[in-house]
Amino acid sequence: MSRQRTRVVAPTMVGLVLALGSLASAASSEAALEVPEAFEACSACHAYQPDEPPLEGPSLWQVVGRRIASLDSFEYSAGLRKVEGHWDRPTLDRFLAAPQAFAPGIDMTSGGVRNAAERAIVLDFLETLVPDAQDADADH
Repeated sequence: MSRQRTRVVAPTMVGLVLALGSLASAASSEAALEVPEAFEACSACHAYQPDEPPLEGPSLWQVVGRRIASLDSFEYSAGLRKVEGHWDRPTLDRFLAAPQAFAPGIDMTSGGVRNAAERAIVLDFLETLVPDAQDADADH
């Protein structure tokens, strides 16, 4: 009888260890991300982690440096498709300050982040979502 218990307990223990390892890994990546409060409104409509399912707006993962309105997986409004350039920090700052003024006719319903200090926090966070750029900065 003890032999049967061993057969049942061993696979269960292995499954438990694997599950706990997965939870610990997920928790450590969440903790490492440290999403600022100023960004929480953005996360209501925008995915921001790799492989995260799309939400109402385009993903913000690796947005800094990306060509404006360029994700194939998102259908941008005509107002934003007319804007040329890339999402660098000054461009994102102007956009976040007043999205409708930046790209008239844009579908984004948010009025933006009017407070400059909060916008700077959001921009700092967006820059962390470009791991390759951080690695390049660390090399120099």
